[in-house]
Amino acid sequence: MKKLFILLVLAMLLPNVYAKKPLTLFLVGDETMAELTQPEDVTDSAAVGWGQMLPKYLPDDAIVENHAVDGATTKSFISEGQWQEVTARIKRGNVVMIQFGHHEYDEEDYRHFSTIEYFENNLLQMIKEAQKKGAKVVLLTPTAKNFFKDTVLYPRHGGYAEAVRRVAAHAHLPLIDVDDYTTAFIENRGEEGAAEFFADTIRLNEEGAKQVAKMVAQSAAEQKIKGF
Repeated sequence: MKKLFILLVLAMLLPNVYAKKPLTLFLVGDETMAELTQPEDVTDSAAVGWGQMLPKYLPDDAIVENHAVDGATTKSFISEGQWQEVTARIKRGNVVMIQFGHHEYDEEDYRHFSTIEYFENNLLQMIKEAQKKGAKVVLLTPTAKNFFKDTVLYPRHGGYAEAVRRVAAHAHLPLIDVDDYTTAFIENRGEEGAAEFFADTIRLNEEGAKQVAKMVAQSAAEQKIKGF
């Protein structure tokens, strides 16, 4: 009788032991990902980070911590302590999405400028420290800038998008190529059509943020990243 009781208790507990844990996702990046506008303040021209829209395309029980910072680079994010705040919160099984490459190229801005080599080393440092905490790391190339020159979309990332691809391949990590997707998106719509999805040349508006967020969620699901 006692054995039967124990078996019944175990049968009740086992589903909870093996229950699928909800996705806990940390977002690390710049203003294209960051929470820029309160929901009640969103207008057609308001800047909205795609990270704000991402929960719409995730399971209802997903937990999203958006630590992206307006104007951030790998250099500033590490040196100013934001990365340390993230690593202090990461737990085993969490997913960390890292997206930089927007501002690193400006040689006159000491706070942000990184050479390609320095940028790659910063990414590798973040990857190593997140993985040490047991997290799954996903790299994302930067969002394309809506900048046209003589009616032709002009690339403004100066090799940093390719550097992200290179690091992802080297570290055997999932890559979501936002640069490739948004470049094609902008080119397909042309200068005037693409402007409907941007608050300015860099920042997305609500519709643009939804487009990128949906693509990120779909790409993560297609790559079978746990929790998507």
